[in-house]
Amino acid sequence: MTANTPSFSFRTGGHAASAAEDEARKAAQSRRSNGPEYFGIEDGESIILRMLTDDPELIWVDQHSFVPTKAAPEGVDNWPRSMTAVCRKDEALASHFDGCYICDNKLRNNFGHLATPQIRAWAFAVERELVKGDGSEALGGPSKLGVIVGIRDKTVQVEETGEDGQPTGAVHRFPKIIVINQPMKTFFAHFRQMYGLHKTVCDRDYKVSREGTGKDTAYQVSSLDPVPDLKPGTPAWDRYLQTLDTRSFNLAAIIGEKASDAYYARFFDPRFELDKDGNVVATGQGGNALTDLGASPAKPRMSGDLRAKIRGMGSPSSAPQHPASEIDEPPY
Repeated sequence: MTANTPSFSFRTGGHAASAAEDEARKAAQSRRSNGPEYFGIEDGESIILRMLTDDPELIWVDQHSFVPTKAAPEGVDNWPRSMTAVCRKDEALASHFDGCYICDNKLRNNFGHLATPQIRAWAFAVERELVKGDGSEALGGPSKLGVIVGIRDKTVQVEETGEDGQPTGAVHRFPKIIVINQPMKTFFAHFRQMYGLHKTVCDRDYKVSREGTGKDTAYQVSSLDPVPDLKPGTPAWDRYLQTLDTRSFNLAAIIGEKASDAYYARFFDPRFELDKDGNVVATGQGGNALTDLGASPAKPRMSGDLRAKIRGMGSPSSAPQHPASEIDEPPY
């Protein structure tokens, strides 16, 4: 935690999230950037992950999914058909806003249903990769050629920029940290089982595979052997903590940005837009161009406290705060 960390009182814990998701599902049935990459694999693909967020620290929020976006800004060709959004009426955020445009205007999702918020959990993880012997002594010698000898972090290269925003010429390599934003029942429940057995999900790697598409998607999670030298409290784990700090990756800020005035103005609310400097400005359009189910008369408000805390967070810092050496890590 840093002095700039938003003081959101997010609800935490996998057990509570699972229970809340079940209740939300029953209620629904009765009603009938330069930041880290996001987890995403296609049908038939798999990925190896090392969880950085343990089960009790999962952040869960009310979240809208598959919400149609408004028309693309002029000159923008690659525009998403729909987006997710953190509900501005979530318990942790409601005091920062005057209502939620999606809820108040009863927007419908891509499937024609009301875009009612559902429980979604958030976590950090590191993407890993298998290491095969290349015949060298460092990787087991000729007898291990082509044989899997370990697992290591995937890495990303980040170009350093100075205070003037211009590249300094220095390039740093960091572990590839990704954001996972998924339901409890179909995704994080697998990790909850591992937590129940081992009291942590951060002591081993997991192979996550996907089958199906859309609402028919199913994930399979297989746990690999624990790695004693790579878990919280070890020197190797400190590399992950330093990466989060150096690159200013803050999960609470990333989530808060998905409920911000700028995010809603860019993708959903036709009454507001972003100017060339990224400021939220009124369009003069008083009604709701996306639905005729009744527009909210209240102007969206984002508290100054929340705006100050989110600004500049959830994305890489302009320059590393620590000397970032090239990572030449051993396969674990």
